[in-house]
Formats: sequence, structure tokens, C-alpha cells
Amino acid sequence: MRRGRIFFLLALIVFLGLVAVVLVFLRFRPAITPQPSPAVEATPVIDVVNVLVTTQKVPRGSVITRDVVSLIPIQRQFFLQGMFSDIKDVEGRLARIDLEAGFILLDTMLADSAEELSATGSDIALYIPRGSVAVAIPIDRLTKASYPVQAGDRVNVAVVHAFVDIDTEYQSRLPNVAGEAIAPGTREPTVYLTAGISAPVGEGTGNAGRAETIPGLGQPIIVVPSEPQRPRLVAQVVLQDVTVLSVGNYSATFTGQDATAPTQQEGEQPVQPPNQPAQPAPAKPIPEFVSLIVTPQDALMLTYLMANGAQFTLHLRAAGDNSRVQIEAETLQYYLNKYNVPIPVKLPYGIEPRVNSPDMPVISIVPTPTPNP
Repeated sequence: MRRGRIFFLLALIVFLGLVAVVLVFLRFRPAITPQPSPAVEATPVIDVVNVLVTTQKVPRGSVITRDVVSLIPIQRQFFLQGMFSDIKDVEGRLARIDLEAGFILLDTMLADSAEELSATGSDIALYIPRGSVAVAIPIDRLTKASYPVQAGDRVNVAVVHAFVDIDTEYQSRLPNVAGEAIAPGTREPTVYLTAGISAPVGEGTGNAGRAETIPGLGQPIIVVPSEPQRPRLVAQVVLQDVTVLSVGNYSATFTGQDATAPTQQEGEQPVQPPNQPAQPAPAKPIPEFVSLIVTPQDALMLTYLMANGAQFTLHLRAAGDNSRVQIEAETLQYYLNKYNVPIPVKLPYGIEPRVNSPDMPVISIVPTPTPNP
């Protein structure tokens, strides 16, 4: 009986110990924070819309058909007013301009009829940006960098001015011409009833000179110029990075064809009369002017310079170069100082034969006709 009581007490102590251990573990165990599962990033949905583009070159005036256009997707944010998403909207319309392959069609590129197409003006005006104008300036072989400049090139425009001194009141070149005042009276062999002015006679006669004294003699003299006043030249680049619109006469393109003119099948060779030499093709005319795309103010400036006889020179720029630099005007004094050119000293000897000016080569251009095959 006593042994059973002891066993019961031991069992109770063990049970209470287990309960205490469980309570301590539950009380002091570290809190476990559940880790959030990584969020799966949703793939953004790009809103696209189909637009019409040309699949081949479409000349001006050609009819738009299903064979020359196609649909391509673009993001809706790039869809502009005037673009087309339905072939039915452009089928049968006419191209206002030459359309290259891959052009996105816009409403301004198409016309509904030939009458509307003819009212759009010249083709070349379509290449002038809004706010700009085209102006033509004269050129020659030297001023146009020996003629390599073509439409679409970028050039600088340099101008050479010739300045002279003029009389402020008369606005004529100095020195003025002086005439002798004649009082009324007798001057052999003429009798003057009223006052007058005698006209100058002979080269250099009557030019207003300056009074000087002959060194060593003390005799006063009037020194007059030996030649007309020499202009003082200055050159400056007035425009930079200008687009060339056309060179020479612009040849308009026409979509129609003379109904009375005989047609030639594609691939057919022209008939050459027997025993006749091949006729040379007509020589390409040498351009005499170039058209530039400039601002209205710059166009007026060039017009003013042309009216004053300024000489223009075009400097061809490298492809893709749109930089602008500060350029100093070129004068005789700037040239001597910048390039360290000394003024020759007057020596008691010289070189024979006498050379007043260097002999420049005569530039002559003889076009060579290209014979037809």
C-alpha cells in the first residue's frame, strides 16, 4: 500500500515536470515570421495599332493600290492624326510626292483627284520646310568648289566685299574731280559774260589732290592719285550649314505623257539607222546658279548682297557635320598677322624679268558629249 503511494507520487512529479517543460518552451520560443512569397511580375500589355506603309517606291501622281501598301504594327502612342489603318481609306488616291519604300502614309501625302494634285504647286516646294524659303545665288566653277555640290548637300556661304571711300554728300568714289572757277571777264581768247566752271581735261586732270612740298626745294605742289582708288577686300562666312535645294535649272517631273508621241516598249532598244555613227548625247549644261534653303531674313540678306555685286563662294561640308564655328573675317591685315606673312623690304636689287602680277592659268570647260550606245 505504501509502495503504490510512492509510485503515484513519482508519476505525478514526472507529469508536472513535463507540463512545466512544455510551458517554458511555448513561452520562450522565437517568433517565426512567415516569409512572403515573391510576387510574379505581370507582363505589360503593349497597345499596338496597325498603320499603312509603302512597300515599294510610288512616284508622284501614281494611284495607290493594295499592291504598293501594307500594314505594320506600331505602339498606339506613336499613332498620329493623318495616319491610316484601313487600306480602303487610301485605295484609289494619288501620291502628291515621290514616296520611297517604307514611308508611313499620311493624309497630306495623298490627293483625291488630278485637279487637287495639280493645285499643290511644284514638286520642289515640297522639300522646303515650313518657315524657310529658297533663294538662288550665282555660281561658277571656282565659287562652287569645282561643281561637286549636289542637291541635299550642306554648305557654308562665304561672301567677298570690296569697300571704297566715297563722298558723303555726292555718294561718289573719292577723290572728287575739281574744276576751275572762272569769273566774268576777258580771258584770251574767250570773253566770259558770266561766272562758270571749266571742265577737267585729260587723265588725272582735275582730281582733288593734297598739297605737299618738294623736299630740298621747298616748292609747293599738288599730288594727285596715279590710278583710281583700290577697293579694300574683306571675306566672311555669312551662313553655315545651309541645305542645297537644287543646282542649275530644276527639271519638273510630269506624270502624264504626250498622246501623240510614239511609245517604246520596255526593254526595246532605239532603232539606229544603218551605216550611221552613234549620235552623242547632248552635253549636260554647266550650272550657273544654286538654290539654297534659308530663313526669310537670310534670303533677303543674300538678295541685298547680289544687288550690290558681292561674290559668293560655297564651301562643301562633310556628310553629317552640322557643327558651327566662330570664323574671323579675312582682311589684308588679318592675313598678314595670322599667317605671319612679312612685307618685302625695298632692296637695291630685283629679279628679272619684271613681273607685275602672276600669270594665272586660264580655266576653260569643254563639255565632252557621251555617245549613245
